[in-house]
Amino acid sequence: MLSFADVRSFGQSDERYSHCQFCGRELVLLPEDRRGGACFDCLALSVAAPVPCPECGVTIPGEDRANGCANCRWYPLRD
Repeated sequence: MLSFADVRSFGQSDERYSHCQFCGRELVLLPEDRRGGACFDCLALSVAAPVPCPECGVTIPGEDRANGCANCRWYPLRD
């Protein structure tokens, strides 16, 4: 197993504390944090739920709904 040190650092020490933009919970942010100001609970609620494909019925993950179905190649905007 390879192990790498985390080399990210804060510009100023006051940058590491914030509040969730949705529920107000206190957060500890990391440099290059990709949560967009949300705590992990609110981030999980903001992800779209999986849906079945209307053509073949395979479950499409919420984050891939705009890409269509990988199984049958159904695409939401195709005529």
